[in-house]
Amino acid sequence: MKGTMTTPDYLRLVASLDNLDRSIVSLLQADGRMPFSRIAREVGVTEKTARTRVLDLIEQRVMQITAVTDPSVLGYGSAALLCMTNRPDRPASEIARQLQNIPSIDYVVVSASHFSLFAEVLCRDRAALQATIENEVGKIEGIQTIEIVPYLSLHYQLAHFAAAQNKAESETGVRPREIDGMDVRIIRSLSEDGRKPFLQVAEELGVSEGQVRLRFKNLSDTGTVSVIALINPMSLEFRSMAWVGINVAAGHSVKDVADALARLANTTYIVICAGRYDILTEFICQTDRELLDVIDQSVRSLQGVARLEVSIYSNLFYKRLSTIRDETISVQQERAGA
Repeated sequence: MKGTMTTPDYLRLVASLDNLDRSIVSLLQADGRMPFSRIAREVGVTEKTARTRVLDLIEQRVMQITAVTDPSVLGYGSAALLCMTNRPDRPASEIARQLQNIPSIDYVVVSASHFSLFAEVLCRDRAALQATIENEVGKIEGIQTIEIVPYLSLHYQLAHFAAAQNKAESETGVRPREIDGMDVRIIRSLSEDGRKPFLQVAEELGVSEGQVRLRFKNLSDTGTVSVIALINPMSLEFRSMAWVGINVAAGHSVKDVADALARLANTTYIVICAGRYDILTEFICQTDRELLDVIDQSVRSLQGVARLEVSIYSNLFYKRLSTIRDETISVQQERAGA
């Protein structure tokens, strides 16, 4: 179908990275466009070694360097989290492997909770989302129940995991913002390859390299996009992760509670949604004790939190988003001069 994601490209989970790879990934999580020469200096190896290590990690699908942004910029106008249970005679891990092969699913979690499986679905529009649920997810043998939690708004995302764990006051993460058509095209180009030279982006778009550089700096400074190394957090030993579904008390603003959650350490993803929860938040920690402290001491004490439901990850399948290819230019982009 026109406008769907490309072939599934999940980031491979590895048992452990060696110290050099871990150091390189850490630098690229902070800045995915960091020059190889600087990486080499920071980790104490030759530039050739640094380049080889980075390219090997990408080739082995342990990490991908891409633009992290509001999915709507990449063409995804509708999204939902599917909360599922499996039949006792069909292991959740087997169903997860089938779910990860559905192009519109970018995130699959096996969980030890009320729901045994979660899958994030992103599609061009609501019709495509419904078709994916009915014609692809719903036909997988062994799924017993599906509860749909539609996303109303992506509120916050921070895929730089060390920054999430040690969040500074200045750390804003990525949030949705209004941008013009040229900014959309720049982000889409960098989503294909986050290290693509600005000169190449400029030639693709028919503008000057200086304009691309200036626009990218503004997009980065405002938290509209972040070009970083994406990696399955469990490969970095963030082995204690959870979805936390939150219901907001009457009389309190959902957005205010979401803003408060974004300021907490270990928060990596927040969506405002409809259905069972008002807010879905992802937390990543290295240990269960750390996760307990975050939930018990930070989340439960937030003003406006009426109820929460914690779903611990047992396994995670994580895929970077590809731009939806569609010849149609939106009215908004056309007016902006895309």
